[in-house]
Amino acid sequence: MRNSNRPWRVFFWVALAFNLVAGLPLLIAPGAALAAFGVAVPGDVLFHRFTGLLVVCFGVLYALVASDAARFRPLISLGIVGKTGVILLFTQAYLSGGVPFTAYAMALGDLAFVIGFLTFLFTQRRAQT
Repeated sequence: MRNSNRPWRVFFWVALAFNLVAGLPLLIAPGAALAAFGVAVPGDVLFHRFTGLLVVCFGVLYALVASDAARFRPLISLGIVGKTGVILLFTQAYLSGGVPFTAYAMALGDLAFVIGFLTFLFTQRRAQT
């Protein structure tokens, strides 16, 4: 990105940080992470660890965009789909009583990134990135 797009570069690095904060605890210590959000800890946490891994991997996508938006611009669409999916899944889980508000609030943080990703795609021409 050019220097005039430095705020966008920072934005995508923040997206990486957000995903690391959300994903690493699930990957490394899923029981503690789930308990911290008031979610029941199942006997087998494989799927929670797998989710943490995927969240971290998505964060790496945002780091790639931050480092070279022109080259990795198409990955932003994956971020939009992924984060929108997280919001929809957690909304359903919260409304059905499956997760407490603390867990839902973390997922709602993804809404800011969906808005940011869409804003980037619609305001930054391909030639500028």
